Amino acid sequence: MKPLIVICSQDAEFYLLLSHILEVDGFVSTLAGSIDDVLALAAKKPLRAIVLDCRPDNVLAAGSSRLKRDARTGSLPCLALLSPGAEGQHIALLQSGVDELFIRPFAPQKLLESLRARLAIGLPSRQRAPKSGPLAYRDVEMELDTHRVRATGGEIPLGPIEFKLLRHLLENPEKVISRDEFIAAIWPHSASVSAHVVDVHISQLRKLLKQSSRSVAIRTVRLAGYSLEPLKR
Repeated sequence: MKPLIVICSQDAEFYLLLSHILEVDGFVSTLAGSIDDVLALAAKKPLRAIVLDCRPDNVLAAGSSRLKRDARTGSLPCLALLSPGAEGQHIALLQSGVDELFIRPFAPQKLLESLRARLAIGLPSRQRAPKSGPLAYRDVEMELDTHRVRATGGEIPLGPIEFKLLRHLLENPEKVISRDEFIAAIWPHSASVSAHVVDVHISQLRKLLKQSSRSVAIRTVRLAGYSLEPLKR
């Protein structure tokens, strides 16, 4: 079965163009006019990814955080296309947890490559993305398929960016991870993300971990980055 991609756009001509490009590359697509429409479709059809057509005259960027918070769409790759004149939506999209952001004009091949990579299409089996499964370190456990994180003190309510940061830390426990490495892993195609953005989200993640975990902490390594380590008492 061909992967089904939902294109959330209010421009019918753009949808027809992009759907043709996707079809040629082996995908099928369906149109949604709003975030509510995407959520409704996700309840009825086996969607594989979401593409948001963000423009100055629509509010898709403002509502995009709902997609990552909803159980129906939270685990789906979400790619956003940002039009000239809509630069003010850039930060909202990054904070909502979109997986990749493309600034127009962009080469359609880049979008196709991203979809294939995120859906592990056309890759040798040994290179395919690992199956969703729990990650754990000390008393912190992350369920990738449900986007739930727990510690001894209970469930940890993480935003989309903090979830991705913690996932990278859990995949590399006790390793010092630089800010550049975090940016490359979480915002791979967003040239405007600075080290300060990483610091702000790490600070929020550290605060939430401190409230719930009794054995894990994020250590700041001066001039180097951050490390997930046992809590020292």
